[in-house]
Amino acid sequence: MGQSATKERILEAGKRVIFERGFHRSRVSDITSEAGVAHGTFYLYFKTKEDLLLDLLRSVREEILSLMERGTDLLSEGRTEEAKEHLFLRTFDLMVREKELAKILFFEAICTSKRFQEFYKESKELFLKKTEEALRSLGIRKPDVKAHILLGTARHLIEDLILGDRGVKRRWQEVLQELGVYS
Repeated sequence: MGQSATKERILEAGKRVIFERGFHRSRVSDITSEAGVAHGTFYLYFKTKEDLLLDLLRSVREEILSLMERGTDLLSEGRTEEAKEHLFLRTFDLMVREKELAKILFFEAICTSKRFQEFYKESKELFLKKTEEALRSLGIRKPDVKAHILLGTARHLIEDLILGDRGVKRRWQEVLQELGVYS
């Protein structure tokens, strides 16, 4: 098994273990046992459990930014409806799929570590900037204000989903329609 395959197994095992037990109750030995690798193998790829979680979070952030970038490219090509789908629907669907990771970030990690707080702040600023740029390109009035509204609403709805509310996708679309962003 190659190095990247081993690292991927550790990441996937870490994700499962952390989602099941929570970040603080998970141990590196739980992760390596789940991955089927020796305990020391973990440290070939990560210094700490925190590093593993940050790697997982960065991966999702990059996926979201990639979707947003694709949306921006589609806008520049004049493919507005496809662009909106990437910018607003696919990014939200990804957040819904990764709700367990959001749960760990929002309710555990951000409260205990400066590194997670910095990651969250940096991510929020990136998403806000990209959203504002997209709204401006779409000719939406007050793109700076509406970008804040969208990001706040997205977080609120993901929190609702984490707490068991399943109607978040419908409400997200209602917010997009109300703000004149997506019909």
